[in-house]
Amino acid sequence: MRNKVFMMTVIVAFMVGVLPMALSGQSDKPEKMMRPGRALLKDALQLTPEQEAKIEEFSKARQEESRAFREKMRQMRQNLRELMADPKADEKKVNSLIDEIAKLRGDRMKAQFKNRKEWEKILTPEQLKKLQDYRQDFRLREHLLRGPRGRMAIRARMLMRHWGFPDRW
Repeated sequence: MRNKVFMMTVIVAFMVGVLPMALSGQSDKPEKMMRPGRALLKDALQLTPEQEAKIEEFSKARQEESRAFREKMRQMRQNLRELMADPKADEKKVNSLIDEIAKLRGDRMKAQFKNRKEWEKILTPEQLKKLQDYRQDFRLREHLLRGPRGRMAIRARMLMRHWGFPDRW
């Protein structure tokens, strides 16, 4: 029963929102479709064009940082796997690599906190309050509906609400 409701929600969301836009060739961004979460954020926070530009620039920079972090972490994990697979591996090397991985993770967490503070400089206090409420609502719903299907259903309902559907129908 839940699977049928979920599938119907996804199908209706697709038919009402994405399909007509794709068939008509319309979108807010002609070169690529805007991610649904970003569209919801833009509409909910009523961003100015200047704020949108700053957020886009900020997001691109953070994506590059994230890509570099993932690549460096991937390489360090691969090195660690190779060392740990070797029965004659030097314990100091293994411990040193583990410490480097931990330091890299710590630096990443510090950067994420700093980035959040930078993000807050772009938005007005009212927009920050709306964003905080949105995050709280999302965390609560995710907590109530754990698992991949739960998260997908939440996103589908959020999109449907964005498109004007009532929560219960």
